[in-house]
Amino acid sequence: MVFISSGHVPKGKNYDPGAVANGMTEANKALEFKNLVISKCLKKGLKVITDKDDEKLGDYLKRIQTGSGSVVLEFHFDSASNPKATGTTALVGNDADRLDKSFGQELVNATSNILKIKNRGVLTEGESARGKLGLMREQGTVCLLELCFISNKEDMANYDLFKHELASAIAEIVYKYENLA
Repeated sequence: MVFISSGHVPKGKNYDPGAVANGMTEANKALEFKNLVISKCLKKGLKVITDKDDEKLGDYLKRIQTGSGSVVLEFHFDSASNPKATGTTALVGNDADRLDKSFGQELVNATSNILKIKNRGVLTEGESARGKLGLMREQGTVCLLELCFISNKEDMANYDLFKHELASAIAEIVYKYENLA
């Protein structure tokens, strides 16, 4: 089973825009990309469970039931005070296994190549700014993908230009890992 979510809450009483830069919100951009990837996954015959547009992460995590064969992926956009900060990063759990790490590596490699941005690699949640990420408590192959920097105009221009190609590539990776189980 595949579980795909987008960072932050774009609608409703739980509204959380996430990072805001260059007239865009992380919540809306992550939702846009999540929907593109889900569309590609459904065309491949995958069954996808997703978060609701007005649902907090904690509520989503309580609702879903992941297992050892699950693929769990969440999309975010990074942000920095330096408008030149660039790149894509995959975050995995502190206890990530070989599959989590290779899943993350394939995701950042594809994102970096397609968007023509820096590959910042795979980091553990402990190496992230937050230190702990609720998503990492789920079972299966789990990754949080920071697609690019919403605060970098060039990153976002490349995202807008290549988002459909990237969504197809990520759907292929999700399909591959879902079929490993």
